[in-house]
Amino acid sequence: MRKRPVVIVNARPSAPEPTARQLDVDGRVHALMALGDAALGELRWLQPAAFRREWQLVSDRGEHLLVRGHGLTGRRATVETPNATWELVRSWAGQVSLAATEGRPLARVVTGWLGGSRIEPAAGPALVWRRHWRGHRTLADEEGHELLGLRPLWAFLRWQCVVTLTDAGRQREDLVPLLAATFFDWLSQPRGHAH
Repeated sequence: MRKRPVVIVNARPSAPEPTARQLDVDGRVHALMALGDAALGELRWLQPAAFRREWQLVSDRGEHLLVRGHGLTGRRATVETPNATWELVRSWAGQVSLAATEGRPLARVVTGWLGGSRIEPAAGPALVWRRHWRGHRTLADEEGHELLGLRPLWAFLRWQCVVTLTDAGRQREDLVPLLAATFFDWLSQPRGHAH
């Protein structure tokens, strides 16, 4: 009888899974992944349950940011990212501030007249944050080039929205702080403006 030849296949190791920060919040595990290529597609801010003051920025690739509201007034929140924890604060005048836990400012939303606002990133010129009909918001640079858009999604007793990014918005190094600050400002608006 003839011996069969032996074929040895050296399998290449598969690409490593993207590392995620595991976070346990009230018994629910969140795996926060870096935004990366997910910014090329549609992003959504979702509130997993009605009356739960918790919102997740998700894409088809997974969860990227987690915003958790604190206190009775809804003026404070914590932002969990794959790399850090930040604090969001809304003043009584409606201004939103985003800062690292050690107090270093990352961005500030300054409310203007007739629904116009500006966002002052820590590193760079101010950006224009405009309100449009039906709760739609856009963020643009001083020349008017749009960076991101935020459009509400209807959900029963929940506050959710879709984020669309332009190429200029995807290339910003401060994209993640801008996503957190714009969402919290949208969330902090009077209820009549969000739907």
